[in-house]
Amino acid sequence: GAPSSAPSSTAQQAQLAEGEGALGVGLGAFAGEKRCPQDFALWKCSKRGEPAWPSPWGPGRPGWHIECSVMASDLLGSNLDIHGGGSDLKFPHHDNELAQSEGFHDTHQWCNYFLHAGRLDIKGLKMSKSLKNFITIRQALREHTPRQIRLIFLLQAWDKPMNYTDQAVADAKAKEQHFKNFFGAVKALLRTDWPAAPQSWRDQEKRAQARLLELQALVHRSLLDNFDTPSAMQALVEMVTLMNKYAEACRAEQVPVRVLLVKKAAVYITKMLRIFGVVTAGDEIGFPLGAGPADDLEKAVSPYLDAMVAFRDSVRGATKDPQMKAAVLKECDALRDDTLANLGVRVEDASNGPSIWKMDDPAVLRREIEEKRRKAAEAALKRDQEKLGKKQKELVKWTGALVPPAELFKSGANRTKYSEWDEDGLPTKTAQGEDMTKNALKACRKEQAQQARVHDELLAKGDFEAFIADLRAEVDALQATLATR
Repeated sequence: GAPSSAPSSTAQQAQLAEGEGALGVGLGAFAGEKRCPQDFALWKCSKRGEPAWPSPWGPGRPGWHIECSVMASDLLGSNLDIHGGGSDLKFPHHDNELAQSEGFHDTHQWCNYFLHAGRLDIKGLKMSKSLKNFITIRQALREHTPRQIRLIFLLQAWDKPMNYTDQAVADAKAKEQHFKNFFGAVKALLRTDWPAAPQSWRDQEKRAQARLLELQALVHRSLLDNFDTPSAMQALVEMVTLMNKYAEACRAEQVPVRVLLVKKAAVYITKMLRIFGVVTAGDEIGFPLGAGPADDLEKAVSPYLDAMVAFRDSVRGATKDPQMKAAVLKECDALRDDTLANLGVRVEDASNGPSIWKMDDPAVLRREIEEKRRKAAEAALKRDQEKLGKKQKELVKWTGALVPPAELFKSGANRTKYSEWDEDGLPTKTAQGEDMTKNALKACRKEQAQQARVHDELLAKGDFEAFIADLRAEVDALQATLATR
């Protein structure tokens, strides 16, 4: 028969106990009937309240291993080609299925191949109700989209334990965004009058095409190698990076992108993601936008959005007056981040070219914009806090600089430290009437020289009182601003 998948004898006992669970204990009068701990029951005596069927041995029910063998044999006969299941069922469940099925059918190979899927771990621990880390698909869908969940599974090997962690979710979302941005950029290129531009291939296009073919071959090899979807997905991600770098190089050299090359990559990536179940509609390029065909929607709105985005670019570039420009740019940002985002249109501004638009999920756009605004607010808060600290230090410095050097050791906290001074204002005796030591006098001379420098620097500013008043007003304004956040 098929080779046993049983682990070592030490692990066997624990796995037997876990595999049998409550069915392997509490047999009462029959507890001593097992000749070997590895024995399992084909038919069990029913307990009170459990289902029961008549049998030569009295009312009872099937053992849990034989349920699977009976159902599979009833539907598929005496030989199975492929039998699936979780890796935790290798032993004892599948071994027991083999033993009873091969005995019943009098065959040496009831099943040709077993495919054992890796178990799902939640943050490093096996998912189980006892650990209270059990997550249903319905619960997961409340936090993530179906596409993101599919990507999480694709990015981990099907036959190895899968760890469902915040990092795995973040990785899936990052790759989803990587693909979405690429598809949107390709569609933006296809909306231009690209056939009018040169289409002959230079060395850059030939190198990109050669690498693209290598990556396609890598996808194929990965899937032939035990359905290695993580490696296949990484090759698709690398295709996107390859095409992005190619397009960036074209922009830097101010030469037209060969649109058919990047379209070829986008079509292939979409095809593979459709095979993987990540793209669920029939669009040639990219993820679907809703229930209907996304291409139809984009084609319908394309002329209007082209006109609106072009008008927005013209307005942004035409305003020269600084005050007016700030107001115009604010309204342009509101059009991008509020009006168009709520309609499911992503507008991306470029520093060295026209803005481009992409269709997207309004809810996704709103979340991204809220996150961007939150980060901007945090950055502004940090910036103002640092500015306040800097201005407060300046205020302390220049307020202290108001004191003439000759009065430095006669005023403020220094007044109580000394009892006599010379004509330059340097202390000669301590508060206790003792002569100043040589080292103490040297330190005072150094401090007075420093005071003379900052005092002269303050006087050089002209109306130094107004300067300090302005600085104090800046500190007060920053404190008031921070108090409202």
